[in-house]
Amino acid sequence: MSDQPSSTEPPIPGTAVERRPAPVVRCRRCHRPLRSPESRWEKLGRHCADAPAPTRVYVIDQDHLPGT
Repeated sequence: MSDQPSSTEPPIPGTAVERRPAPVVRCRRCHRPLRSPESRWEKLGRHCADAPAPTRVYVIDQDHLPGT
């Protein structure tokens, strides 16, 4: 017989925590999964963070100003 405690003992109450995988965080622009802590915090991939913010352009028919 060994003097080591057996591994079949129940855990101390309140210490048995189920380990869950980290949630998948995706880039706001390209929707790729992010792995870097900074990228996950900002929710932008390294390529998307360096890119300029996209601007929307609206093409609207307008009347010409008088005298132009």
